Amino acid sequence: MTGGDPRYGDGVRARMERPRGVGEFTPGPDVATGRAGDREQGAEVVLQCRVTAGRVAEARFRAFGCPHFIAAASWLTERLTGGSRDDLERWDWREVAEALEVPAAKFGRLLTLQDAVRAVAGNWPGGAASPV
Repeated sequence: MTGGDPRYGDGVRARMERPRGVGEFTPGPDVATGRAGDREQGAEVVLQCRVTAGRVAEARFRAFGCPHFIAAASWLTERLTGGSRDDLERWDWREVAEALEVPAAKFGRLLTLQDAVRAVAGNWPGGAASPV
């Protein structure tokens, strides 16, 4: 899909060729879900984390958007693994922007990912449910 297109760095190309973390979990008491974005606005994501002993044991996503956005969602599933609720509440989109060399024109899409991460933290197992 991204081939040798110069608009995409190596990290984006690798994640588009072999995306990691794609899919969803069966809902359960150990799964926190966050949704953000809108397809009509060009980016939508559902992010889920399976939580064990207060830490993200595994994360998965479903996303609609450009290659930068999908690659960033894939990268995020690995980054969040091992994290606590506090880690998710503090996570900032700039980390993935730098890691995948996302152009400034796509930063708004990465804010959508941050919104989804915050929603997961708000829906953390054992915590009060978020309205998001």
